[in-house]
Amino acid sequence: MLKFCPRCGSSVQEKMRFCENCGATLDDVRTQEKMPVKPEPDTSKKAGRKRQYLLIAAVSVVLLVTGLGYLLSQSSLFVQSDPVGAGVYLNSEFRGVTPSVIHYLLPGEYHLEFRHDGYPPWEKNITVTPGQAETINADLSDNLIPEVKVACFSDDVIQNTSGVTTCIYKKGEAITLSGIAVRPHPKENPNVTISVYAQGTASPLKTQSVTILSDNTYNLTFDGTTLSSGNYHLVASLPSGQKSAVAFTIESQEDTNIRVLRQIVEDYHKIHTYSLYDYFVCADMAQDVWNIVETQGMRALLVAGNIKNPDAGWKDYDHAWVIVEAAPRQWIALETTGGFLVYKNNNLNYYRGIFFENPKDLKTNMDLRRDYNNEIERSSAIVSQYNAKVSEYNAERDYYLSLVTSYNNKYVGQNLTVEEYLESVEVKNTLNSEQLKLVRLKAELDQLTITYDNEKQIMDRITAQMTELAAKGTALMNS
Repeated sequence: MLKFCPRCGSSVQEKMRFCENCGATLDDVRTQEKMPVKPEPDTSKKAGRKRQYLLIAAVSVVLLVTGLGYLLSQSSLFVQSDPVGAGVYLNSEFRGVTPSVIHYLLPGEYHLEFRHDGYPPWEKNITVTPGQAETINADLSDNLIPEVKVACFSDDVIQNTSGVTTCIYKKGEAITLSGIAVRPHPKENPNVTISVYAQGTASPLKTQSVTILSDNTYNLTFDGTTLSSGNYHLVASLPSGQKSAVAFTIESQEDTNIRVLRQIVEDYHKIHTYSLYDYFVCADMAQDVWNIVETQGMRALLVAGNIKNPDAGWKDYDHAWVIVEAAPRQWIALETTGGFLVYKNNNLNYYRGIFFENPKDLKTNMDLRRDYNNEIERSSAIVSQYNAKVSEYNAERDYYLSLVTSYNNKYVGQNLTVEEYLESVEVKNTLNSEQLKLVRLKAELDQLTITYDNEKQIMDRITAQMTELAAKGTALMNS
């Protein structure tokens, strides 16, 4: 059976509680077999609806015309850049990356900006006109600021107190450079000019053009065999006038050796200082530095001498240091205790003394010096004993002679009484006792003389050995 909605007359299922057409409640509606007769329409209501429909249609036409005018007043902007991939910002709002199209822009003033890594921001104020499609082409290179930088690379680099870096190259070694360069338009011939100058000169010794790579870097290695030893500076320049310079030095083998030696002795002195200053402490430090220099493959000798007195003999030597052959027959002294180099024109005494080929010979010298000094002390003690014994002997001899004189005057050739005779015998016994003392003292003096002579022979032997070492050292310097 069907139900019919009492409000709208639509047929509904028997079990439905609400009309699907108008939503009326159907609980109390009776089921019917046929649709009820619809009531006659109200003609007054129908006329009202018609006027309502006409009004809605008129409003729709107005809105359609207005919306069409609004759409026709909007504009689009096609943006592209070189290079592509730049971020696009319109009034600081991100609107995509180039190339792209920005739609539905209202007429007015806008601030357009392109951002791309490696380029300064490209900015422009634009005016959008109604209903127009405009194109903006931005060459980001237009805003590039010309710039060039250069750096050198070598195994040895020094930096002065001002922070300026200098590369050190050996004679004939290739010069290696690297840098960055930014050029503005035009992009044709994107090169950097490299010019090499000797220190203190205005004309370049050589000039070379280097291509800037796509990442704004450039590299160059050029042959340095035509450059003599000395100081140079290299200038990298752009046609627009931007320049950058770097200093480098080409060293002879002697220059390299001297630089290395200076570094060795300075570094050693930083961590080895002694408050006690004597020959043996200096010798220990000299041996340390000698070993370091030998590991660098340079010929070095140890020296014992007197840096203050040019006329001093080996007995007066009180200092030790190292001397190195920086170039064939070109020697440089290393003050190992003070931590600096000494040239001949600074102090010639550093180039005098006894020269030793190795620490073993220096140790032999030190042992001989020690033995000699010990012998000096012993000899001095013997001399003191001898002099004291001589004084004692002379005193005893004077006493003995005075007794002899008294005895001769009083008893010899005289007629003596018994008492005088007995007295003379007693004096004679005293004379014999004093004579024995003199003999003993003389024997002791003779023994001291023998001992002193033995010590002198030892010192003479040490002196001969020291002289031999000195001759050997002189031969080393001249070899």
